Amino acid sequence: MGSGNTILDAIETKKFGGELSDGLIRDVVEGYALGKVPDYQMASLLMAIFIQGMSYAETLALTRAMAESGETYSFPECVDKHSTGGVGDKVSLTALPIVAACGAPVAKLSGRGLGATGGTVDKLEAIPGFSCNLSEEIFSRQVEEVGLAIVEAGDLAPADKEIYALRDTTGTVDSLPLIGSSIVSKKVATGAGHLLYDVKRGSGAFMKTTEEARKLADLLVRLSEDLGIDASALITDMDNPLGSTIGNALEVRESVLLLKNEPVPDDLAAEVRHVATLLLDLKGKPEGADAIENALSSGAAYEKFIAFVRAQGGDADALEDLPVSAEVSEVKSPRDGYVARFGASDIGSAALALGAGRAKKGDRIDPGAGVEILVKPGDPLEMDQPVAHLYGEREAERAGRLVLKALEISDEPVEPPPVILDSL
Repeated sequence: MGSGNTILDAIETKKFGGELSDGLIRDVVEGYALGKVPDYQMASLLMAIFIQGMSYAETLALTRAMAESGETYSFPECVDKHSTGGVGDKVSLTALPIVAACGAPVAKLSGRGLGATGGTVDKLEAIPGFSCNLSEEIFSRQVEEVGLAIVEAGDLAPADKEIYALRDTTGTVDSLPLIGSSIVSKKVATGAGHLLYDVKRGSGAFMKTTEEARKLADLLVRLSEDLGIDASALITDMDNPLGSTIGNALEVRESVLLLKNEPVPDDLAAEVRHVATLLLDLKGKPEGADAIENALSSGAAYEKFIAFVRAQGGDADALEDLPVSAEVSEVKSPRDGYVARFGASDIGSAALALGAGRAKKGDRIDPGAGVEILVKPGDPLEMDQPVAHLYGEREAERAGRLVLKALEISDEPVEPPPVILDSL
C-alpha cells in the first residue's frame, strides 16, 4: 500500500477517534521522514491527534517510530537529565559536571533554545572556541576519557525534528502525547541508560500547573521505562527564574561560581544538589549527598568542567572572565516592600528583547546579553534600590519595562517558594 493511502487511512481513523495500529504509525512516520507524505496531510493528522488524543499504546508506538527514524547511540552506563525548559535554567551546566566528578559518566545530546529559554548548546557556545559538533567517534571517546560530553542533537530522531517544526506552525504543540513522544524519542536515540526528567511548571514554563506537569512527568517516565531506560522525574518551580542570571555568557558565569563552590542564590544551589543526588541514585550510588559536597569543596567538580570545556575546544582560561555586554543599565524598585515574585515569563521576555534568545529559528543571539536579577522572592525592598542589571543595547528600554512588570511587591513579608515541588 502506498504512503498516500496510508496517511489517508490514518487521518480517517483518527478523525473519528479510532486507534492507529503500530504498523500504520510506523509507515506514516517513515513516509513523512522520506518526504513521501506532504506537510498538509501530516498537519491534518496532527490536528486530528490534537483534538482526539492518543492512547498510551499509540503514543509508545509513535515514540519508538520517531526514535528509530535516524541514527541511534547506546550509552547504557551513562546518566543524562532533560529539562522541559525554564528561564535561567543552568542545571545541566552544573549538575552534570558534579555527577561526572562523582564517577557517573554523562552523555548528553542537547538542543538550541527557542524563545526566552536558552538551550544548553547556546550557553556553552558563549565560551570562546567551544564546539558542540563532535563526530560519533569523538563523542564516544570523550564520554570514556572525560566522563562528560555534550553535543548538539543533529540527526537524532529526524522525523521528530520535521514533525516538531510542523507542529510549531500548525497550532498542535500543546498535546500531551505529541510532547511526550517528541521528548522521549530523542532520549531513546541518545541511548543513555539512566535518565532524570526535570519538568518545570509555572509562568516561565510550558506547563502552567503542577497537575499538568505531573501528567507529563508520568508519561515521560512510563515511555522511557517501556523503551528500556531507567527513568525518574522531578517537578520544579518556574514561576521565578532560577538563580540570578538569564542569558548565555551570564549563565555560564553563574555556573562557574557554583562549580567553584562560591555563593550563588539558594534556589539554584538547592535544585542542582537535588538533581545531582537523584542522578547518582539512578546510577546506584546512594551516598550521593556526601559525594556531591566533596566534589564541590575539593574542586573536583570545577576541574571536571574545565576538562570538558577543553576537550570540546573551549578556552578554559576565559571562564574566569567571560565576555558579557559592556552596555549595562540598571532597573530600580518603584517602592518599598518585599519581593513577592519576580515573574519568570516577563524576565525571559526582557532577556529576549536584549538579544539573549531567539524569537524564531535561525535568529542570531548575542551571547553577552541578558538580565541579572539582584533580588529574590522574600527579600525586603527599598524605593530606588537596584533590582536588576540589563546587559545589551538592543531594546533596553522595553526590557526595563518588562522587568518592572515582572516584579511583584508585597507590603507584608513573604516566604520564598519551594523550588522542588514533587518527584516521582
